Formats: sequence, structure tokens, C-alpha cells
Amino acid sequence: MSMNELKKQLKERNIGKLYFFTGPEQFLVKYYINEIIRILLPENVRSFNCNVFEEKVTFKQIEDAVSVFPAFSDRRVVVVKESSLFKTGESQHRYDDFFSSLPDYICLIFTHTEPDKRTSLYKSLKKYAMVVECEWQKADALAKWVVKVFASYNKKISANDAAFLVNLLDPDMTLIYHEIEKIVCYMGEKTQVTRDVITDIVSRSSKAKVFDLIDAMSQRRMSDALKIMDELIELKEPVPLIMAMIGRQLFILLKMKRLEQKRVPPPEMAKLLGIMPYFIDKTRKQAANFSADVLKRLAYKCAETDLAVKTGQIDGRLAIELLLMEIS
Repeated sequence: MSMNELKKQLKERNIGKLYFFTGPEQFLVKYYINEIIRILLPENVRSFNCNVFEEKVTFKQIEDAVSVFPAFSDRRVVVVKESSLFKTGESQHRYDDFFSSLPDYICLIFTHTEPDKRTSLYKSLKKYAMVVECEWQKADALAKWVVKVFASYNKKISANDAAFLVNLLDPDMTLIYHEIEKIVCYMGEKTQVTRDVITDIVSRSSKAKVFDLIDAMSQRRMSDALKIMDELIELKEPVPLIMAMIGRQLFILLKMKRLEQKRVPPPEMAKLLGIMPYFIDKTRKQAANFSADVLKRLAYKCAETDLAVKTGQIDGRLAIELLLMEIS
């Protein structure tokens, strides 16, 4: 609700006095803070009316910054990023008094990726601020955003190719944006983003490589599976994380088989599985290469192997090799 309310405020240029941005998607946090500053402060007076504090800031410094009247502007912005006050700070009563009496000219913004919800500052912000949670975005929303970003560079990309790009990467908008910039630079004057260009330029994420790994295993291509495993290890991915990703994909395949038995439509299936609609057919093909009983056994074996690695009973790389042999 707060995200929708924020968008409404930005659209109407009706900016409040106190905001608290939290969550892992820092691209959105930076975007919305920049939009607030852009709306409130003309560029020629921005340096006079905007303070940004990082981590080690005292409550007195924030109070002092808030008490300064704006210069050549109606509003003033104070941004407090990842403040140590979320660890040790003032009493909630003092925060409550401060936040409830902010002057009309101020826009005070706090940000913290993972705040301690037990602290006085968090409880007071929850009470008085507009709390905006910037979570990782879903794949379909990211694909639509990718199309818009390419359009801003006068480039075109199909919905399917945008989905393909998103599923090559982790759901980090900053990372995806950088990959888009690389593609744009590579393309030069060309306007149509093609699958070949994406494949040539974009470095596949570990998530995408695990999908390829399961694909190779489902088709009994052991040499390809081992090659992909080596690539994951070269990326310095921890063995437990690789095991967790393999286990997750196996559970997706098992769930896919159950949804097929219930004749769930592909769009609904994609939502239930948490994957892009574009990848439904590929996931269905992977699932078709295993029986439900085999997938259950492999998922159990994956968890068993993961425990053996974590307790030092077996070397990590050897454990994955044995698991691949079991699957293949």
C-alpha cells in the first residue's frame, strides 16, 4: 500500500515530511529518493538544501540539519542512510516527539536495508513515517521494466527476449541495468535487441547456470553437467548454495508435474512456480524426463548430500559430482 501511495504522491507532486525506505532492492530506494529530491528542489538550489548522512550519524546532527531553514526554496531534504541509530539510539519517546513535530518545510528520509525491528527508531518510524518496502521485484515486472529501459535508449526488445534476459540474471535491478547498458553500447546504432546479442554480452547468473545444469542432467549429458558445475565453482559459489539451487529446481520440477496433473493453465502455473511464463515449456520438458518418484528421491538425496558436506563428511566438489551421477 505504501508503495502505491508513494507513487501517487510523486505523480501529484505532493511530498510528505517523513519517509522510511527499507528492503534489499536498492535500485528502487535510490530511484524514489532521487525523484523526491528532483520534485522538491530545483537543481540550482539543491546543494544548499539537501544533506545526506551515512551510517555513523548522531541524533543531534539530524536535529541540527532539520532545524536549518531552506535557502531560496520552500522545502529542504535530509537523507539518513543505514544509520547506526538503528543499533543504538535514543528513547522512543524522544524519537516520537521529534517526528511528530517536524516542520512543514522538511522532508526527512531514512533508509536501511535490514533494520532491527526491535529498536526505538524503527518503532517510531513505523508509527510516523511512510514506510516503503523495496523488495526484489517479480520476474514479470522486471521484464516489463527491461522493455521500458531499452526504449529510453531508443532500442526495442520483444517481451520474450526481455524475459530471457531477466532469467539469465539475479533479480537485482542495478545488475540488470548495467547489463542493459553493456548491450546498448555493444549495439551502436542498431535498434533491435536480439537473442544472439543478449547471449554474446550478458554473463549468465548462477541461477541460470543451475537451470542449464538440470537441463543437462535431465538429458543425461553428464560431460556438459560437469562443465557447468566447474563454471559454478569457478564463480566461487559456495557448495551449499549450489546444492540449495539444485534442490530448489528439483522441487520446481516436482511441483510442475503435480500442476500438470491438475491441468492448471500455463499462466497460472508460472505464478505458482515463481518463474516467467516464457520458461514454462522448458521447465515442462525438464520435468518430463523424470518421474515424480525419481524427483522425490533426488530432492531427498540433495538434502542428504548437503548435510554431509556441511558436517565435513565429504568434499564439496566430490559431493556434487556424485549427486550428478545419481541424477544422470
